[in-house]
Amino acid sequence: MDLVETDGGRTGIANGVAKETSARSRLTAPLTGAALLVTAVGLGYLWIGVPALLFAVCIASGYGITFLSGLDLEPEERLAFGSVLGMMAATLAGFGLASAFGISVLTVWSGVAIAIAVSIPGWILARPRLVTEVRRMGERWWCFPLSAGHPWPLLLVALITGAYTLKIMGQAYQFLPGGLYAGQLGIWGDWAAHLTYAGSFAYGANFPPEFPIDPGHRLGYPFMIDFLAASLVPLGASLPTSLVLTSGLLGLAFPVVMYLAAVRLLGSRLAAALGLFVFLLGGGLGFIYFGRDVDASGWGILQGLPREYTHLTDQNYQWLNPVLANLLPQRSTLFGFSIVMIVLAILFIARNRPGWAPFAFAGVLVGITPAFHVHSYGTAVALAAFWTVANRRREWLAFFIPALVLGLPVVLWMWPPSHTVTCGNHFAGLCVQPGWLAAADGHHDNVIWFWIKNLGLFVPLVLVAQLWKGLNPTGFGRHFAPVWLWFLVPNLVLFHPWDWDNNKFFIFFEMLGALMVGALLAALFKRGREAAILAVVLCVVLGASGGLDLLRSTQASVSTIQFTDNPGLDVAAWARTSTAPRAMFVTAPEHNSPIPSLAGRRVVLGYTGWVWSYGLSDWSDREAAIRTILSGGPGTPGLLARYGVDYVVIGPQERAYARAGQVTASDGYWKSHGLVVYRNSTYTVYQVT
Repeated sequence: MDLVETDGGRTGIANGVAKETSARSRLTAPLTGAALLVTAVGLGYLWIGVPALLFAVCIASGYGITFLSGLDLEPEERLAFGSVLGMMAATLAGFGLASAFGISVLTVWSGVAIAIAVSIPGWILARPRLVTEVRRMGERWWCFPLSAGHPWPLLLVALITGAYTLKIMGQAYQFLPGGLYAGQLGIWGDWAAHLTYAGSFAYGANFPPEFPIDPGHRLGYPFMIDFLAASLVPLGASLPTSLVLTSGLLGLAFPVVMYLAAVRLLGSRLAAALGLFVFLLGGGLGFIYFGRDVDASGWGILQGLPREYTHLTDQNYQWLNPVLANLLPQRSTLFGFSIVMIVLAILFIARNRPGWAPFAFAGVLVGITPAFHVHSYGTAVALAAFWTVANRRREWLAFFIPALVLGLPVVLWMWPPSHTVTCGNHFAGLCVQPGWLAAADGHHDNVIWFWIKNLGLFVPLVLVAQLWKGLNPTGFGRHFAPVWLWFLVPNLVLFHPWDWDNNKFFIFFEMLGALMVGALLAALFKRGREAAILAVVLCVVLGASGGLDLLRSTQASVSTIQFTDNPGLDVAAWARTSTAPRAMFVTAPEHNSPIPSLAGRRVVLGYTGWVWSYGLSDWSDREAAIRTILSGGPGTPGLLARYGVDYVVIGPQERAYARAGQVTASDGYWKSHGLVVYRNSTYTVYQVT
């Protein structure tokens, strides 16, 4: 049954569950739940070791923290929301301790202990109702799945999304005979940065945080999820495994968080589930090319899809599926998107209820968000400001004061040192590019056609849902209206050096707009046979391209890419164990260079595509310096001193990089000007003398 308010003011996830249950049911349900919980933790420990215990304790602390919101949430919500909140609390506390004392088993578990301490007031507040809440949850899950009130849609959401998450995480990194392999393009590319940042904490004593790929600049990338990964290394996880485990846990949590928050916002389980899958399967009309591929090669291509269908740049399909563009590769979005959904759900529930606690709770949560995901911070604050206009009450002060006092200093600390956004048109200091990428890279698409290609019928359906009077009985449609700015403004102005990064704003329109589309589809399913058929067709059109790309991402035959070979693994292992944590290396500025990505050591310059997109403008000088140093050219001693270089690596990437700059990586120079401290079949490391 849909989530609605009952006469007692509590939520109706439990609606329809019989009020009278047998004594056996009252006893059996909680005991079964407890047994399942203990079993899950035990299996987790057997599977992944000590990190499973850390996750379990963090989830428990997060469950307690949810009581501080002052809202009558259901246990399922407390568990899902608490999974995110507990991990945030432990990560933030652990980071503070590691900044003072270094990262270690002691600081990691002390951070977890602080998270538990933060949750204690919540557990105290929970005492009068905790047993009743858990018993009622047990009764809901214990009853027949098709009986009224059974949360089977939540179970279905968790099973479907969980199966994909476990599959993609299971192949994320694999040590094979040829070296380390990544199981998907986004993992091969973007996760190299996350390996680098996590490794800089785990192995490189990167406190206070600076870019290990451009030392001297504050680490302006939302780094907390990578510090969380680094926290698992002292507990016995390898660096690649730590990324898999943290993305896996938060990847399991996010769909459940979004679904439960959507139930609160929309008042309908069907609409919430449809909205979730509209978002996760998002894409455009690229499935047309799948039809052409089937015509050319037959249905056998389903065993190894030849290309992505949401990202066909030659045809100007720029909108990669949200899972593959945001949730999987960027990692910090797993925190950020969950935070936005939790905060909006809390504020939406609290808007017509007395009390300051929910607003203060949401404000503190948003205030600590920037280091977890800065775009989610901006979205939560800005959207809350619009909601304040629609629901004027003094309790909003309890939200904005902590949100701004805690958050703005972090945003200013993370702000890039230079504004490097460039384009052909400027107005009032802004880079104006109407239609985003409609006319980029030699393309000349009409703006409307560009968005239909890239998002299919999504935007028109959001508009229809916005104009459909009475579609959202909860009033969410009115609260959604400002979100159109997250679509319209980035269609006019570029905010990042790389124009594609405007996606970081568009994505919130897609995520929240998917809820509007979900409500529309749910209404169609309830309006008779013809309308239901139309809804099915719309679901297929909305999800076909994204579904194909998600399928392709699980196919190892077309998605697996070598990250580094065995000699690369060996040189990284040597650097981790045989050099000082703060040692400075010269390597080729490639994204998968073993020294920064697997050894956690600083380099004069890392991958320039990242450095440039972060707004760091000194990359060209550093790039020239690297070529000079590798070749032993004039001025090498001065450059070594300027950048504090301790070691120079010459391997396959360095030789290729030097050749690209029309110089030669000179072993001869370095044999006479440095000391060989490590060598394997393809890598030589020289210590600067």
